[in-house]
Amino acid sequence: AVAIRNLSFSPENEIRIAAENGIVPLVAALRSTDPKIHEHVLVTLRNISSNQDNKVRIVQEGALAPLVFLLRSTADLIPQLAAGVLRNLASNLVNQVKIVQEDALPPLLGLCRAQNVAIVEQAVGCLRNLSVNAENEVKIVAANGLPVIMQCLKMEDRAVQEHAAVIVRN
Repeated sequence: AVAIRNLSFSPENEIRIAAENGIVPLVAALRSTDPKIHEHVLVTLRNISSNQDNKVRIVQEGALAPLVFLLRSTADLIPQLAAGVLRNLASNLVNQVKIVQEDALPPLLGLCRAQNVAIVEQAVGCLRNLSVNAENEVKIVAANGLPVIMQCLKMEDRAVQEHAAVIVRN
């Protein structure tokens, strides 16, 4: 897992990992019980999900359910990394709908209340991408997300404030 993680930092390898059918075992590894495996796989998926084709393939291979499950992990870094992968995947219009259908809003909104600003930034960044879809925006508000987003606007971190402001604007 470490080797593929290291390889995934190269844009050329993002494409190659997918071309060599690497997404299937990565998604399967999300179901591991080992947080270290989760960490390496999540970083790899975050890296390769910057490629538009890979965004679609990762979702097609069934990554959403385990990613949403990992948002609730108590292991260090795992919720932040899972939110980061979902954030990348949520920049695809079709994925935006599927992520919300997978019931990602409650754990994402919960992560927006975390003490760790890095976790909040990934979660609110994902919500920002999801809010581009008008139906998702309504669902965020229906999930009692507006007070959470308003709290993010009050945080001192500029990136968190910007993501929250864009959600409100959308």
